[in-house]
Amino acid sequence: MLKRLLILLQTIAIIIPVGIFFTYIIANEGDQFTFEHYLTTGMALIPLLIVLMIKYVVYGFRKT
Repeated sequence: MLKRLLILLQTIAIIIPVGIFFTYIIANEGDQFTFEHYLTTGMALIPLLIVLMIKYVVYGFRKT
């Protein structure tokens, strides 16, 4: 159960930064990004890092 939840959270955490990235491209009609665009996209990766840390703490490093 917890493993499936972590996989779901990983999937959502990967989709969000990609969605933000493409939203900025569509909204700005392909213009250059500003610092704020890169910062927002980068900050959206924080939930992914948190989920990966939780997964590592709960399951440890296993070679399977």
